Amino acid sequence: MVQIPMRDAEPMYMLYTSINPGAPLGGSVGQYVPGHFNGTHFTPVDRAARIADFAKDNYAAQFFYGIPGNQDQISIAWASNWQYTGDIPTATEGWRSIMSAPRRNYLANVTDRLPYQLISEPCDILPIVERELTFNDFIGNSSAFADYSSVEWGALYFEANISSTISTTIAGSFTFTISSSVSGESIRGGISVGGDTWLDRSNTEEFQNRFFTDKFSATGIYDNNGTWAVSGIVDRTVLELFVQGGEQSATMLFFPTSPLDTISISARDVHPNATASVGIGALRSGWAAQENTNGTVEGNFTSMASMVWQSGHMALL
Repeated sequence: MVQIPMRDAEPMYMLYTSINPGAPLGGSVGQYVPGHFNGTHFTPVDRAARIADFAKDNYAAQFFYGIPGNQDQISIAWASNWQYTGDIPTATEGWRSIMSAPRRNYLANVTDRLPYQLISEPCDILPIVERELTFNDFIGNSSAFADYSSVEWGALYFEANISSTISTTIAGSFTFTISSSVSGESIRGGISVGGDTWLDRSNTEEFQNRFFTDKFSATGIYDNNGTWAVSGIVDRTVLELFVQGGEQSATMLFFPTSPLDTISISARDVHPNATASVGIGALRSGWAAQENTNGTVEGNFTSMASMVWQSGHMALL
């Protein structure tokens, strides 16, 4: 349980539960319950079941300790699913399982139909943006393309926006395809203003498992104030997608036989009075500066030699 800001209201509490098995799509899922806590009893605001992520690879989010309740809470989740995590390929990377990007979290009444929605968006991404790959600012329908095969870390960040001075002209959709120029494999997605979001990882061939669901979708009712936006982080074998500043989010693993290295984003059905823009940037490693000469990042660790048993319990010297 964590105290968390509520937009335009006093901070509330949120009970976050990691469920496995039993997710709507199978396996693992994070579920949250907004409510009030008096120091001994937690009272939920209603009986609704709220799911934190509409794809299948976001589980067991951990919230940082010590952040005041009136500030956005920071969390990091495990980007995998217990249904298949023991079988995913490791030969290419040499390791199994990753964590999500750190996210800022707060609650908001997006609409009357979506009260107490968990807003989850990445923490400031600018410090690890290495360079801009492309930026397009256009009126009407158009596309943006970037080749990121030369990006050392194989990671990128993208944003797509539709804006207008008149909110009623906010209309249209974005579709994106992230592909391998070697194998032709890809992941795809689409987002329509105020409506459906979908993701598809079926065109990746490295991993086949009956539980590795290949398509995800959600319908949103978004807060429209004359702007509409979607953003995403792609890091070698994971996509994290954020719709309208984190009003919806999705975390999706994928395993191509060759690295994905190109991205295209297209805008369609944009109102003539609205402007669409797309930006794509290369990301650098957040850990590279902390590597030792062997390329290893070492954190805090405890050797068995520094432990003793005291009164039946293990203690640190």
